[in-house]
Amino acid sequence: MKNKLLVVITLFLITLSYSVSDTDNPLEKCENLITELKFYDALVALEPLLTDNKKSDDQEKAFWIANILCKRLSGILSDEYLEYYHERESKIHIRGDLIKEWGKLDILDRLGSGIGWSPPGGVFVYHYAFLKRLVELYPNTSWRPAAEYYLILEGKDYPQGSLCIEKTLNSLYLYIKKYESSGLSEIYLAYRDIAHINHGCWALLMHPNVAGPCGPVVFPQEVTEEDKKHAAIFKAEALKYYSKIIVGSPWIDQRKYIQRYYEDLKQNIPTGHNFIRYDI
Repeated sequence: MKNKLLVVITLFLITLSYSVSDTDNPLEKCENLITELKFYDALVALEPLLTDNKKSDDQEKAFWIANILCKRLSGILSDEYLEYYHERESKIHIRGDLIKEWGKLDILDRLGSGIGWSPPGGVFVYHYAFLKRLVELYPNTSWRPAAEYYLILEGKDYPQGSLCIEKTLNSLYLYIKKYESSGLSEIYLAYRDIAHINHGCWALLMHPNVAGPCGPVVFPQEVTEEDKKHAAIFKAEALKYYSKIIVGSPWIDQRKYIQRYYEDLKQNIPTGHNFIRYDI
């Protein structure tokens, strides 16, 4: 019995060793590197599929995996680049030659990642380029319902300008109408965005003299009766969608922080100014 068990274990180890060994398959290489938490190398391993003009099931999967990796990499690369920047103690402008010398951004551009440096935030930002290509090349992909959510804001933290706010809200409402019964976790992200935008509009109307993402208020404003009327509508809508998250979100952390925003808004505490940007 012991000998049989030993043989089984040996065969299992041989199989396991073979499965993690060098392979010419880009998806397998990528998976092995992800297992080692080498996310940048994992993305580069997908290059043959990401740059191939021939469509395939493997390429479709590669676009989705590349998207997930880029979402994770934007923060990691920001930290790595800033560390590189400080080590050099260079006076070169942060968006200039030093980034080119660093090299990683050129490789990401070659892959079509669309990851770019955002000087105001001092971070790399991913605008979902791989999702765009996935939906364009594979319109019937099983990942389309999730992709459609992320493509609404394309990596921005909040809508900027009145037209963008209106467009974003309309897109979010349409997304919910289309997929609310699907069970997608992205539905709760859409709920959050709708609540945040309405919360931000309420804050802008009811507390116009509180500093927001655009900086301190230069010209103080009075709150009119018309402002209060519109603000009440925004408040009710924000509370409605906050409550949907509180009762049904699969993420405990999300429920907790949304609960705080719900309570603040319920008590008319001046929060929410950072959820929209109105100066553009």
